[in-house]
Amino acid sequence: MSTLLRAEHLVKEFPLKGGTVHAVSDVSFTIEKGETLGLVGESGCGKSTLGKLLLDLIPPTSGKVWFKDRDLSTLKGEPLRALRRGMQMIFQDPYASLDPRMSVGRIIMEPLNAHHVGKSRAERADMVKALMERVGLRPEYYGRYPHQFSGGQRQRIGIARALALNPELIICDEPVSALDVSIQAQILNLLSDLQAQSGLTYLFISHDLNVVRYLSDRVIVMFLGQVCELSDTEALYAAPRHPYTRTGEVASPVDPPPGCRFHPRCPYASERCKGEKPTLTELEPGHWCACHHPLSKD
Repeated sequence: MSTLLRAEHLVKEFPLKGGTVHAVSDVSFTIEKGETLGLVGESGCGKSTLGKLLLDLIPPTSGKVWFKDRDLSTLKGEPLRALRRGMQMIFQDPYASLDPRMSVGRIIMEPLNAHHVGKSRAERADMVKALMERVGLRPEYYGRYPHQFSGGQRQRIGIARALALNPELIICDEPVSALDVSIQAQILNLLSDLQAQSGLTYLFISHDLNVVRYLSDRVIVMFLGQVCELSDTEALYAAPRHPYTRTGEVASPVDPPPGCRFHPRCPYASERCKGEKPTLTELEPGHWCACHHPLSKD
């Protein structure tokens, strides 16, 4: 595999009256072409903020993102716009992410219009109908509006919109969390099929460990804006090495503790944990953990 996206030392802080929200704190990782990298953590851990940083939807406080070996921070105007065609997002809420005043056809056609794809409106309409068929929607629904669809169908509309510009990377931000369990499975299978057909690369964000396990080749576990563990999926689920990965306790990102951010809730914490921030260390090939006292594999 070759590296498609690289994040280095990303930081995002939001000023707050009486403090600062440390949403993302010194996060570095790569996404390899054709893989699904899972990003899992509780609400408030910074995973959705991280996804927006990767797409340059919000600027980082510090740190950089490279996509296809291009530093996004050095690009503006048309060069940035052209590069971002290859990076798209599927949003969490299929109700809020679609404009209720626009027909399905117009919603999916938006990216094509914005990037001047196709020679005519008729050609773009044909492209939209082909995209609808690709995600399991009947082309005759082209003129219908979002309120006429179920939650699963609306998410298929969002997926079609994300596919419109033939991206290489799609960031899936909790794409099934608002759906019923039976519909979740259908959407996950669709994403898997699309990846197999087109060689797509995914960053799959979720709070659900089972969903992440189903799709992902590797998994990042985040806690209070930091990466606490990174590993191949099966190794992580078979023998998690960070205490948080096993327990999943939640804390506040507004005033994180010094040292290891998990130490107030960790049964293995020592004095070192209270004052010294652990670094992400490779315990064995491909398995990284930020912990002074990583758990054994047994």
